[in-house]
Amino acid sequence: MADLSDVSNALVTLATGVVYPNGISQPSITGNPVVVYSGWPNMTQLKTDLQANKAHVSIFPITSHQRHANTAFSDWTVATLPANTLALSVTAQTVMVNGTVSTPQNVVLLVDGRAYAYAVQASDTPASIATALAALVAVDRPATATGSSITIPNATYLSPRVGGIGTVQRETRRQERTFLISAWANGAAPRDLIVGKIDAVLSGIVRLTLPDQAAALRYKRGHQHDDLTNGIYRRDLRYAVEYATIVTDTAYQIATGVENVTAGASMGAQFPVRAIAQ
Repeated sequence: MADLSDVSNALVTLATGVVYPNGISQPSITGNPVVVYSGWPNMTQLKTDLQANKAHVSIFPITSHQRHANTAFSDWTVATLPANTLALSVTAQTVMVNGTVSTPQNVVLLVDGRAYAYAVQASDTPASIATALAALVAVDRPATATGSSITIPNATYLSPRVGGIGTVQRETRRQERTFLISAWANGAAPRDLIVGKIDAVLSGIVRLTLPDQAAALRYKRGHQHDDLTNGIYRRDLRYAVEYATIVTDTAYQIATGVENVTAGASMGAQFPVRAIAQ
């Protein structure tokens, strides 16, 4: 899930790409070294670097500028689909088990309205899966396995399915946090060049890409601080980022469902009629 560090890292990556448009192995836009990082500068190190013509860009979350935009839980949605490695195919009254074995996976075979499910084991092969499924079907009707194929004589409806495990996610909170993006240099020219380029790029970005989502990005304001006594030229940009806190969980793919049909004179006097596998 995205958190404060993910937002900071995304802004650091963007700012680094601005000051080093050709990569960090090539000169910066100022012609001198520029260090970009998340956090607040160490003032002793900052002064030493500025004297050596090395500028700083710091990205710092402002504690006093944060708000919860929404605290309502969202519905679960699919984040990652199951990567099933097995497949079942049907030809007439024969079912073939294809693919490679990996777990967790479930193989399901619907035969004339009845469902037969088998949980694949790590030691299985397509042939052993076919044998296991055939044994389940054979409890109710004739079924045999030969190699990786299952034959079910007189079957009128065969529907094979494979279910695996995927990832689901939901949003539990949405918040807005303001980040202070500060350029520190030993002169006005390099400071203004750095800030101007960063601001131009950030102002054109509506959605900031995070590991599990896209966050809203918008400009708040800027400010200039110059400490001429110590030779520190600083200019700030304030950008607000609205992002979600997202939780994830694993979920099994539904391969079959059962509908129980009942009847009776009243709701309190029901009796089962049949179970329909779908």
